[in-house]
Amino acid sequence: MLELTDGQRERVNELQALADEAKDGDRGARRRLRVALRQSAPEVVARCSDTATTYRGLLAKAASGGNPLVREAILERARLMASELAGENPTPLEMLLCDRVASLWVLVELQEALNSAWYSGQTKGKTSPAFMLQMVRLQESAHRRYLQAIKTLAQVQRLRRPDRLQVNIGGQHVNVS
Repeated sequence: MLELTDGQRERVNELQALADEAKDGDRGARRRLRVALRQSAPEVVARCSDTATTYRGLLAKAASGGNPLVREAILERARLMASELAGENPTPLEMLLCDRVASLWVLVELQEALNSAWYSGQTKGKTSPAFMLQMVRLQESAHRRYLQAIKTLAQVQRLRRPDRLQVNIGGQHVNVS
């Protein structure tokens, strides 16, 4: 995620204030919010519509078991993962895919934690085997989506970089993979 300038952060705060007014039922605020968003920089709109960070927060809260350190560590690890995967000068598509991979990682980790709690007996008597079977199916689905997002990201990144580098050494062209 790109860092915002001070002016852009101020604009996000202004938009949030308008959103709060609109949430309280002020119809004029909703119209002003719509106009203000259209007049905002793309980075501001992207930050305001960053649902990936929002739902990562919800998942991290569930996975942390109420421990604020674990919650914040999960969020930071996902942020670092997305940033590391994106590398330098990522395209907008690469940024979306990196966020997707990081978000799905959090979901897969949450599914693992929930299933581990059941297998360790911490939820004994609270959930039926049929429910756990459904949870395992959800975990498998999340894992498939996670692996597919990783594969898609790798394909997109590969398209940006040449597979081989041709180097001229002593008048001879040498292909380096």
